Amino acid sequence: MSDFNDFKPAFPLPLSFKIQDGKYGMQLGIFIPTESITHVIDHLQNLVNTKSSSGSVYLGKDKGTLKTNGVYLNAKVLDGEYGQYGQINPQKIENAPNTNELPF
Repeated sequence: MSDFNDFKPAFPLPLSFKIQDGKYGMQLGIFIPTESITHVIDHLQNLVNTKSSSGSVYLGKDKGTLKTNGVYLNAKVLDGEYGQYGQINPQKIENAPNTNELPF
């Protein structure tokens, strides 16, 4: 296991989120600092290129679920005075292959 001192964050500033009661039930709110937006896009593409896996998405009660490929962006949820919250600050993926190039 790597040392915490070797941790290189993927984003300059972490994303934050909160889970709270909303107009239509429980809602997830994600805040992305403007300094981190392009880094989030790069990290998601690196996840697609290195850690894609199968999962499913819910399309509503009329259409049900669909099995598809995707990536997971995980975070630890904490409980606080005002509800559940946390930060998303993943390890940077070094030397990820670039699969955006056209094959011809």
